[in-house]
Amino acid sequence: MSDWLTLARIVRPQGRRGEVLCDLLTDFPGQFTGGFAVSLLRPDGTRTPATIDAHWLPVGRSAGRVVLQITGISDISAAETLAKCDVQIPQEQRIGLDDGTFYVTDLVGCTLADGANEIGVVQDLHFPYNADGKILPDAAALFVVQRPNGDEVMIPFANAFIRSIDVAAKRIEMNLPTGLVEMNG
Repeated sequence: MSDWLTLARIVRPQGRRGEVLCDLLTDFPGQFTGGFAVSLLRPDGTRTPATIDAHWLPVGRSAGRVVLQITGISDISAAETLAKCDVQIPQEQRIGLDDGTFYVTDLVGCTLADGANEIGVVQDLHFPYNADGKILPDAAALFVVQRPNGDEVMIPFANAFIRSIDVAAKRIEMNLPTGLVEMNG
């Protein structure tokens, strides 16, 4: 597990008072409350502590993103310097989840098996989006699995196929329809 969890990625300034528009990378935007301490990871790898003063969820073409007001960033020029920064918190500060729900970072690195057949190791999860760039809430995400031979296969993360997920053991047991792996490989 890495030391940091990325909650958002700054895209560009939003408005004239230093607000920044961010791609939202968490299901919990409410945690961006006033006074919320974060770390900004710049593309060059440098890290800067920051505090979120306020946040809001925009509507229209920016729906699905978040706007952040960061302490000390009060104009467009200052906001422009933050483009492409990751807004992060330490892993130990992440919000606890209900049983049966998982962080993507906990699933990456798990061995995915269909019965006795080990398919490979989960590299990522892809979420389906509509043409406007919004996640389709009723569509299954796809496990991106690297097979032992280096090939990549996409496996639906559908409850109907899941037998068990053991994050501590880094193992996902599935019961997949016959031919699904070969069709997607």
